[in-house]
Amino acid sequence: MNKAKPKKASKAIIERKIIERNRMALAHLELAGDKVFKSLPEDEKNRLIKEVMAVGDETAKWVENEYKSDDPRKIAVKMGLRIYGEESQALKKSEYRHEKKEIAISRRFHEKLLREVKSKDISDRLLKLVVAQELFRHIELDRIGEVYKRYKFKVWQIGPFVREKFVKGLSGVAAQAFTQRLLGIEVTPQVFDYLVLASFPAS
Repeated sequence: MNKAKPKKASKAIIERKIIERNRMALAHLELAGDKVFKSLPEDEKNRLIKEVMAVGDETAKWVENEYKSDDPRKIAVKMGLRIYGEESQALKKSEYRHEKKEIAISRRFHEKLLREVKSKDISDRLLKLVVAQELFRHIELDRIGEVYKRYKFKVWQIGPFVREKFVKGLSGVAAQAFTQRLLGIEVTPQVFDYLVLASFPAS
């Protein structure tokens, strides 16, 4: 009796699995230095990451639907934020300033992008990545609350006394997912602009 051969997964399914695997790997990279996160069981780490990435994905969907755009710069302006370049030596890359409702981008960083990338289209895309990350920070503070504060972890207990800590990097994971979803970035081992961006030193 001949056994039926298992159906081969379609190319699209395989690609989705690769993208999801790499999203998970990037999230683990974001959280690698956090002692609390490192102490968690592996299944708990993965559950947390998936839950937080879902927050970023869903936030990107409603933002795009509400503001009819996938350009974080246009969305930021519609939200009442000011985006500008700054000469300050203290500003390494970018910063969201909640009280002033502004996103500041280091001119030195921008100039380095232009020198390193040598392509307006790619450097423009990298700038969108920077703005999207800061835009998510604004959305956290003004709309959905800081994602990392949804999760507390017990680090020790002595009788009735319990010490709990947050894993701040969880907000960074949500911001990554938000950025990837909003800009339609396919996370692949070959090309991933966010890692290119993060690798540029500020000097």
